[in-house]
Amino acid sequence: MTSAQFKGVIVPILTPLTKDGEVDTGSLRRLVNYQLENKVHGIWAGGTTGEFAALTNKQRLLCIEVIRDEVAGRVPIIANISEPSTQLGVNFGQQIKGMELDGVAATPPYYYPCAQDELLEHYRYTRDSVGMPLWVYNIPVTVKSTVDPATVACLAGEGTVVGIKDSSGAGELLAELNFLSQREGFALWRFLGSVFRTTTTNSLGAHGVIPGLANLVPALFVKAWEAGETGDDSSQQYLEKIVVASKIMKLAKAGGPNASSFSGMKAALNHIGILDYDTVSRPLRPLAEEEKLQIPDILNELRLT
Repeated sequence: MTSAQFKGVIVPILTPLTKDGEVDTGSLRRLVNYQLENKVHGIWAGGTTGEFAALTNKQRLLCIEVIRDEVAGRVPIIANISEPSTQLGVNFGQQIKGMELDGVAATPPYYYPCAQDELLEHYRYTRDSVGMPLWVYNIPVTVKSTVDPATVACLAGEGTVVGIKDSSGAGELLAELNFLSQREGFALWRFLGSVFRTTTTNSLGAHGVIPGLANLVPALFVKAWEAGETGDDSSQQYLEKIVVASKIMKLAKAGGPNASSFSGMKAALNHIGILDYDTVSRPLRPLAEEEKLQIPDILNELRLT
């Protein structure tokens, strides 16, 4: 395992963009500090919520550099190095080797579906070539391939990977992974890309969550996770507030679900002064002005104005 201790709420941070689609580094610095001021436990840099697949490598590197500089060792950082092929991911990973991050994450290669034997080779070659603690980023809805629990167990048992972010939405996969971990005795950081499991991660055999909505309401997620860890009855109250916050992600009347999520959070963060712009990467659809009209009432209910 790495020397860093991973727990609680790790935020898959948004990538603020200027009106012309460049990385807005000033807004990114404010967003990072907004997370840290609200006591999040880590930052997941350049992930799906960060629109990494729509950015150039130069933009991705800039984001990671800014996040690293602004965090300044206060919480762990895991940087996503996913690419359509193993070698492209390795090439990107080698560019961030000297940044003193706490780990890198990789999805399966995307576009071409991969078999499990190919995924074993993918993660082994990535770990050997990049030389940094490696996490499996399991998100089959976007990359077509699922990393099976037996594959993760094999990789963890041999020391190739140290953690997993499971965004599969399939609880049975985590249950099988937990079983294999107990039977075979390997160590693995286990995190869920989940909202409603925030208060139950411990009972599920996970160490925490990596929820996109925490960009907007980090304190609610931290308090919900802490309440779940201690068995505090207030955990349900925090989840109720998180449900209110989730309305921000469903304001769009057109476009896809990712665009609705990212544009809603960016528009809300722009409203409270964290981001200068609410730009999303093309062709993702930004919120229309009339769709933004509901944001103040939601934020008032959350006391975020």
